[in-house]
Amino acid sequence: MEKLYFFDETFYWGRSGKRATVIEVECELKEDVRPEELRQSVLNALRVHRNFRVRPVIVGRRFFAENYEVEQVTVVCEDGHPRSLGTKETDGLMLYVTYGESHFTLHVFHGLADMRSICAFLNTVLSFYCHTNDACQPDADSIDTFPCHEHILNGGAPGGPVGKFNPQEHDIFQLPEKLFSCTTTRQRIIDIDVPLKPVLDFARENGSSVVPVLNVVIGRAIRQRYDVGQKKIVCYVPTDLRPVFRFESGGNGAIPFSLPYTAETDRMPAGERARRLREELKVQVRPENLYTTVERLWSDFDQIFAAPQSVRQTSALVVKSGRKKDSAINTYGMSYAGHLDFGEAIAQRVNSVGVSAGSYSYPLWFIACEYKGVIRLRLVQAFENDRLAIVIHQELYALFPGTIYTDRGIHDFDSFPLGSVPLINDNAI
Repeated sequence: MEKLYFFDETFYWGRSGKRATVIEVECELKEDVRPEELRQSVLNALRVHRNFRVRPVIVGRRFFAENYEVEQVTVVCEDGHPRSLGTKETDGLMLYVTYGESHFTLHVFHGLADMRSICAFLNTVLSFYCHTNDACQPDADSIDTFPCHEHILNGGAPGGPVGKFNPQEHDIFQLPEKLFSCTTTRQRIIDIDVPLKPVLDFARENGSSVVPVLNVVIGRAIRQRYDVGQKKIVCYVPTDLRPVFRFESGGNGAIPFSLPYTAETDRMPAGERARRLREELKVQVRPENLYTTVERLWSDFDQIFAAPQSVRQTSALVVKSGRKKDSAINTYGMSYAGHLDFGEAIAQRVNSVGVSAGSYSYPLWFIACEYKGVIRLRLVQAFENDRLAIVIHQELYALFPGTIYTDRGIHDFDSFPLGSVPLINDNAI
């Protein structure tokens, strides 16, 4: 039994319950799935990636991790029904796998890892499944988690915040859509596949990069679809702390920042908008600003850890207040998994990869990843109306012909009930 590192533990407090943050990575193959080989490949990957075997335990008022060799893992034919992670439905693990005729999906609780680490885990699964030479040589940074926030704070502040955008000081636009019930994990999923090369060409020509370019299009689409006025459209964007503060981790190594899109920006040509958002992004991800966010998060959770109520009572309050706060200061969210490359042998057998997670803190969440020359922008929305998604597709198609729209319909995400987590008395340790 081991203590969870700070940032990993925050997800057990703040992203648990009925509407837990469970990341789904779907992998479409060029062949029919072989279920038993897939099961064995996942087991082999779990023996490599130690932190993916974690089973949470509550000791006193904190989360700990039980971690030992895994003998079985839930790999089942998909049936459309969500499961409860950490229960008998998933053999006690915080992940499981579903499969269809020629695709499979990893379902992973965010407390285990972020997208970079989950994609590394997928790479290992595919290496075993496709019998490549890389199966026994996973990247060192994908094997286990690391106390990244502790590392950052121990290094001290690199300086005071510079130009950090504080959404609480601004009037933020909220999408005026009728949302699904807050008691359900039901979401609507839409894929927009954008050809990568013209996006990169456009970004280079205008001194920008992929995330600002996508936000330029989404910001414009929101202003076209709704009466935004002078309010700011704000995107919640996680950024990888590993290259900034020089550490490696196979767990969670990111922190969010706010990227604003203003009425003034919207009046500019598309290229100038992309350049401006790139400049804004560069300011927001300065080490001084990211350090401030880490420091504030640590301070907030120090108070949570010290609260007198039980973990289960406190966690429910943390989830509710955290999502209410996130909703008030963000219009939508975007995660960018970046370029995925599993090697030529695997590429010959894998058609596409798509990533999604339930959008509960704000009504619209995008997860983008690059694979085989395509950016798959997967929209997860907490409302039925597809008009905004259609406008986003139209805007992207106008800039990047060949963009494809696919409505994947309604999907129910998984849960993580804290009631299933074992309780251990402090004195028993």
